Amino acid sequence: MAWAVYTLIEDTAMPTVRAYDDGERFWREVAEPLSARALCNNVFVGVANRIRADASRDLLRFGVFDDGHVVLGALRTPPFRLNLADLGSGEHAISTLAAYLAEHDIGVPGFMGGDRLAERFAEAWCALRGRQRTPGHGHRQNLYQVTRVEHPSVAGAMRSPRAGERDLLVAWQIGFAEDAGLPATEREHAFVERLVDEGLADGTFACWEFDGIPVSTARLRRIVDVGARVAGVYTPPALRGHGYASALTAALSQKVLDSGAWCCLFADAANPLTNRIYQRIGYFKLASFADILFADA
Repeated sequence: MAWAVYTLIEDTAMPTVRAYDDGERFWREVAEPLSARALCNNVFVGVANRIRADASRDLLRFGVFDDGHVVLGALRTPPFRLNLADLGSGEHAISTLAAYLAEHDIGVPGFMGGDRLAERFAEAWCALRGRQRTPGHGHRQNLYQVTRVEHPSVAGAMRSPRAGERDLLVAWQIGFAEDAGLPATEREHAFVERLVDEGLADGTFACWEFDGIPVSTARLRRIVDVGARVAGVYTPPALRGHGYASALTAALSQKVLDSGAWCCLFADAANPLTNRIYQRIGYFKLASFADILFADA
């Protein structure tokens, strides 16, 4: 079955939900239209594009339509949380999506989306399922964009990872996950190994090298062919305070801008240091997002 339709009441004027097991059709009918707002929907659009040919049964792909037009998208690739995206006015469709998920007993361990969508979904979902947010497992992220990079004066240079540095990257990405307070499933060694192997295979990891050794790492997440997100920026504690992560982020961001694409990143809203660092190299805030893990996930 390519898709199913669900409505809250028998009224064609109400939003309807379509559930997709065909990634290409999901892209055409939901993700591609939502890519008109690709920067704010960067995670959703990037993931939807990467899994267009993936027919895994545990993937969740939904579009909510109003008068034949997509107004809200939802996507989940386990173990990650449900990602919500819209064109700027999808709040009115949230209750329809939440009701569909509850009616079909579809588990949602948590969700990520812009503050507008997140607050509405949290209210609707918790009311339907009696769930509560987990203290310490819900935080806000600031979405930043850069259009002109200010390069810090830091010794060293950016380079690609070399043969034999895989285990170092795995250890550093586990360190990043721990520092970011990501759920336990996203800190597991096997899970991080898969992410690192994917990044090494597609050439999206980078390192900052000083005095012949790697001292910081980050990864680019391409958003179709229009943009990229800098992610997983990490410097081990013993090497912090020298500006390596700032220099690497600036160099990666410049690489993206030089290609003619836009460049963005997320920063933990509760970490004033990283927010200041990104602003110093030219990033400016676009929006606020909520990343929530439910208590019984």
